[in-house]
Amino acid sequence: MFVVHGAVPSAAWTAHPLFLAGRVGLVTDGPQRLFLGSAGLGALPATPRRAVLIPTAANPLPSAPHVHAAAGLLTAEGLAVGQLDLERAAPHDVQRELEQAQVVFVAGGYALFLLQHVRRSGFDHLAAPAVRDGALAYIGISAGAALAGPDLQPLHDPQDPGLITSTTGLGLVPFVVLAHRNQGRAARHDRHASQPGRPWPTVSINDDQAITVIGARWQVQPSA
Repeated sequence: MFVVHGAVPSAAWTAHPLFLAGRVGLVTDGPQRLFLGSAGLGALPATPRRAVLIPTAANPLPSAPHVHAAAGLLTAEGLAVGQLDLERAAPHDVQRELEQAQVVFVAGGYALFLLQHVRRSGFDHLAAPAVRDGALAYIGISAGAALAGPDLQPLHDPQDPGLITSTTGLGLVPFVVLAHRNQGRAARHDRHASQPGRPWPTVSINDDQAITVIGARWQVQPSA
């Protein structure tokens, strides 16, 4: 199942309201293309020629088989896959890699650690405009999916080593993606959604689901 909570709070989105009652909604005008998943890539649309994989969120983990699996899946689709670790990248590294790719794949792991290095490397200033303009497609899984939203505060984890002063995300979509609902996280997701004064909507998805964004429309689809 998937659950959508909340209302659009920001004036920046009021001209293109997010319809929260069903499986399809609106974000904002533009040619952007996003795939925001929990685990699977079954709903991934037709793929381009080259992808750049961002493994950074998984760096603090003792092992990251999901990163290797993502690279394998992209390669199996016929893409050339490069890796860009934002923990070690300078802004010119990010710019060079993004200019050579048609899609950026942001893998899961620790969300705030990812956000720390998104900012330090300049990834936010380089990738977000390219996605909004349609020059770069965005795939985000778990923490990578949440990064596309307005805020990562619901993904706060006391074990997350990220050092940040703000939890603001890339703002590519006006809702926060909460992944892995079916992994015992339903109550936690619903608790975040019911917080008084919460300024943004949330979309809670299972591991066999993903949100696809094509232009101004988003849709939850099966993605086993």
